[in-house]
Amino acid sequence: MIRALFMKDIRLIRKNFAVMAVMIIGMPIFLFWRVDTKMDAGGAPLLLMSSILGLILFGNICTEEEKCPGGEIALLCAPCSRKMLVAVRYLVMSLFFLLCAAGYEAVGLVMSGKILYIWQIMQVFSVYLLLMGIFIPVVYKVGVIKVQYLLSGTVVILGFASSMFASSSLFTSMTEFLRQNQNIAVVGFGVFCIAFTSLSFWISMKIYEKKECI
Repeated sequence: MIRALFMKDIRLIRKNFAVMAVMIIGMPIFLFWRVDTKMDAGGAPLLLMSSILGLILFGNICTEEEKCPGGEIALLCAPCSRKMLVAVRYLVMSLFFLLCAAGYEAVGLVMSGKILYIWQIMQVFSVYLLLMGIFIPVVYKVGVIKVQYLLSGTVVILGFASSMFASSSLFTSMTEFLRQNQNIAVVGFGVFCIAFTSLSFWISMKIYEKKECI
């Protein structure tokens, strides 16, 4: 059943799958080409890439679902658990981050011979899950049509914010602190990811339980 639900989301974006695959490789190439090799941008480029592509993917999935509501209604009326329906959405978005991270690291290894530390990937994953953990329950509550401009605006803001933050003194001092306390950083980010995702999942579950078959 989980595989079937996972494939449902994949089928919803099959038209854009090739474009997304190209962007997962093309965007890191562009970012590595534009970022000064002498500047330690840390995980900021990965954050920019994964968050923008993740929001676009999430918006596409939800938009396609609203275009064809019959499939969702059939799933809501099916014997499969609603908890499973919600869990698969979080799973799909988490796996997409891993795909983005793998593409980014592969390009980074080829172009600069460097890869990110585990704590840097966990740091980016925490921010990524923060975004997804906010948008997923909101979209379940009001629908993607009502928040599509917010999704688009967030993509634009992320572009400017990531660039400005990566060149700030706060970013430099925070990076240095985390580098000196890598084990604590990994554990801390891991606990945050689990705790926040659990909270977001619980909220989404409560919202989705109120949906009715019509």
